[in-house]
Amino acid sequence: MSKAIELRTSAVMLPSPPEEGMGELHPVRVCVIDLGTNSFHTIIVDAFPNGVFNVIDRMKDMVRLGERGLTAHRLTDAAMERGVQALKRIRLLAEGWGVSEYMAYATSAIREAENGGDFITRVKEEVGIHIRPISGKFEAELIYKGVRRAMDLPEPALLVDVGGGSTEFIVGTSREVFYAESLKLGAARMTERFVHSDPVEKKEFKALRAHYREALEPVFAAARAHGVREIVGSSGTMENLAAVFLKLRGEGRSIYHERFDAKAFRAATKRIMRSTRAERLALGVIDAKRIDQVVAGAMLIDVLLKDLPVAGLRISPNALREGMVVHFIERNDERLRCVAPFTHARRRSVYELGFRFRWEQEHARQVTALALQLFDACRPLHGLGERAREMLEYAALLHDIGYHISHRSHHKHALYLIRNADLRGFRIDEIDVLANVARYHRRSLPKKSHEAFVALSAEHRRLVRELASFLRIAEGLDRSHYQNVSGMRTRLTDEALYLTLATKGDPELEVWGALHARDMFEDTYGLRLEVEAA
Repeated sequence: MSKAIELRTSAVMLPSPPEEGMGELHPVRVCVIDLGTNSFHTIIVDAFPNGVFNVIDRMKDMVRLGERGLTAHRLTDAAMERGVQALKRIRLLAEGWGVSEYMAYATSAIREAENGGDFITRVKEEVGIHIRPISGKFEAELIYKGVRRAMDLPEPALLVDVGGGSTEFIVGTSREVFYAESLKLGAARMTERFVHSDPVEKKEFKALRAHYREALEPVFAAARAHGVREIVGSSGTMENLAAVFLKLRGEGRSIYHERFDAKAFRAATKRIMRSTRAERLALGVIDAKRIDQVVAGAMLIDVLLKDLPVAGLRISPNALREGMVVHFIERNDERLRCVAPFTHARRRSVYELGFRFRWEQEHARQVTALALQLFDACRPLHGLGERAREMLEYAALLHDIGYHISHRSHHKHALYLIRNADLRGFRIDEIDVLANVARYHRRSLPKKSHEAFVALSAEHRRLVRELASFLRIAEGLDRSHYQNVSGMRTRLTDEALYLTLATKGDPELEVWGALHARDMFEDTYGLRLEVEAA
């Protein structure tokens, strides 16, 4: 290299790519999974930063996860196998839609089972979906958020969501919740405990009704205290009862557009309570896998309608899963707003991952800007193109996400997270390069004992060393994490790369950081690195 090359910059800022305007807002596509005792409900939604979400697809699978296991507090092997297979189907559906994030919540069947943790671990290993068990109280709060999204509640109403293992009761309006509780009164649980004949015998009804009335005392008290005159039901059992009511009347209207008279609705609950299994099947409007449990659910609603002074009943199209989406948007509002302008799938996916693991965005962008300037300054050395530069940009943006797991080995955790994050728009070999570049932003240089590095092709191992050389120096130049470097002049000669820094404050830490990170650069390119402050 016979001629020194000098590049200057007056400020270190990573500009938004030209295609990323601030006009149209683009959503995050999320797969939401409600792992209920009876069924797994999945919705795939586009979540926008303004609180709006659009449902792209739905999937329901009657897994019967709690079958024969609620009393024993143990999931059967057969039930767990059905659950795993259902989640594999859900994963395939989600991947087909290009989902970037999964949110799976487990309710009573899993949270109460002594081997629920085994099921969660198995799903993580075999399907790659992380399941979060939630408390009954939180489940009730999510149901309220979902129902409120779809229903006007100007006056206090009793929201009832009959599940398989538990039933959630919420007293509230569109503005306020007065009471929210989850009781172990799910249709599957009550059937397993009280219903053993077909049709149900009188003594079984008597025992079940007495149990309901005793357990429902706090619900009755809350409803009466707030003057509840309406019940709003959600989920499968309530939907089936409403469908039976319309079937008996010969009406084909949507259950979600009706305001049912409370006394008249008891015709449907009593019809179900007195029926045989064959008669319930013949109705043709009850889920086949809910046929045995709907009797217990019908009696619960019958007790509520009989013992409370309610005049009407409505059915909500929304339930827990929609509440999960609302909760996701509320919790991730800042992240959604930050990624909304991005249209480039690869860059958008990288930023989504950074926000998901609560990155230190200012530091990440500072390091990225510095690394890219170093890359550009050294083009005569490496001769790499724009695709390599893009890989460096993304590795630099994500280099510290391992802090989400631990500080000490965060570079190693960054490697793992990037390789397993389902980044969209990338080939597998590109993800491996990106992850390894991020991994070598600090500590040791690549070794034969580093499996992820050794598994790369010779060409990609060389690329990782070339790109990581710049990332290590850039990380050192923001060693304080305070973005002290405001400008940098570079000069490349046959012997060295010279950096002259402009800083906002004392430059000693940045100079020290860069010099202590020069080992890979000098080893890879055979040049010295010299750093000074202007």
